[in-house]
Amino acid sequence: MRAHANPITFLASAIALLAAMPQANADEFGFSTYGLGAAAFGAGVTPPAGIYITSVSGFYQGEINTPVTFGDVTLQAGAKVRFFQQALNGLYVPEQKVLGGNLGIGVTIPVGHNDLSATITGPLGNSFHDETAGWGLGDITTRMQLGWQDGDFAHLTYVQVVAPSGRYAVGFQPIIGLSRPGIDTGWAFTWIEKTSKLQFNGAVGVTFNFENVTTDYQSGTDFHAEWAVGREVSPGLVVGVVGYDYRQLTGDSGSGAVLGPLEGSVDAIGGGASYTTLVGKTPLILNARYYQEYNVERRWDGSMTIFSGTVKF
Repeated sequence: MRAHANPITFLASAIALLAAMPQANADEFGFSTYGLGAAAFGAGVTPPAGIYITSVSGFYQGEINTPVTFGDVTLQAGAKVRFFQQALNGLYVPEQKVLGGNLGIGVTIPVGHNDLSATITGPLGNSFHDETAGWGLGDITTRMQLGWQDGDFAHLTYVQVVAPSGRYAVGFQPIIGLSRPGIDTGWAFTWIEKTSKLQFNGAVGVTFNFENVTTDYQSGTDFHAEWAVGREVSPGLVVGVVGYDYRQLTGDSGSGAVLGPLEGSVDAIGGGASYTTLVGKTPLILNARYYQEYNVERRWDGSMTIFSGTVKF
């Protein structure tokens, strides 16, 4: 079937394109509003009608390899971050079909803890070492997606909006939100080859960032790709390899971009697993994955671990 051939061709082409793309520019704070690693096993599946609640725990630790703008100060190379985030996501899928597909409407509310250690250069050029840590609300994301199922092949298109609702303060502070609105749109697929029990997943998206009006910093437009390849090793259990890639497509601007259009990129690879079962009559989906970043230019360089559990009501 042509639907079975297209996803693999597309995924190979996307990886080749990423390898050929020139190094691009770095967002303010060295982080993007889109959470890399969000799409993995089942990336292209919109579930049947119902209400789905997902709890997600993520831990990232890394070190910056270049000076990065942080509000009105600059963090020098060697700064370290340890970031924990706990998020609650709700997804509503109505019974009514739209354009022959399943509509999904969701919202994600995160809280997090940020621990920073860095040598800081202030607005007047003075440098000193400091540490800061704290809890707070993260940036709330709303999402709409539309997905279709054609035999063993599922795919969806989505758009999501990031609201600058998280804890934020100018300067060397344990920020949880990035104080910049964003719109992310993309496409994802899942293809399950039943004979070999292999599962292929991919997702690509573009993030359009709006200005951080507090610092007059306009981050550029981002491109991200994620993938997961696994095999069902026992009923309900899929184990495999996961990864993500990030490039910024346009440069930063605004008077707050004092370091200019920093060039940067990041790739990551790791392992993951997904387990689907029933607790009584309630469907439960558990996911775990680990990413190790590499090929990092002018961004945080580290590793990330994500756990999630989804139940249907």
